[in-house]
Amino acid sequence: MGIFFSSRQPLVPEVHSAIRAALLVDPSLVANAQDEADHRTLDVVRATAAQFRPLRLVCALLIAGALLFGAIWAAQHNLSDISKDLMNSFAGFGGIVMGLLGGEAQKSVS
Repeated sequence: MGIFFSSRQPLVPEVHSAIRAALLVDPSLVANAQDEADHRTLDVVRATAAQFRPLRLVCALLIAGALLFGAIWAAQHNLSDISKDLMNSFAGFGGIVMGLLGGEAQKSVS
C-alpha cells in the first residue's frame, strides 16, 4: 500500500481481466503472438503503474510545518521541554516522509 505513490486501479482485477481477454481470443486470429503479448503486457503495466499523489505530500508538509511552528512557538514561550519534544517529532516525521518517498519512488520504477 503506497502513501505517496499508488496505482489508479487495483492490480488483481486488471490482471484477471487481461488473462480472461487473452483466453477468449482465438489463437489462429493472432498474427504475431509475441507482439500481442508485448502489447497486452504494456497495457496492464500502464493501467496499474503507480502515480505520484502530490496532495498527500502537501498534507505531510503541512503536518511537518505545524510541528516545526509548534516547536518554535513553544521555545519562544519558555516551554523548552515541549519545544524539544516537538523538534524531535518534526525530525522523526521528516525522516519517515523522506524514507517513504524514496522507497515508494524506487519501488514504482521497478
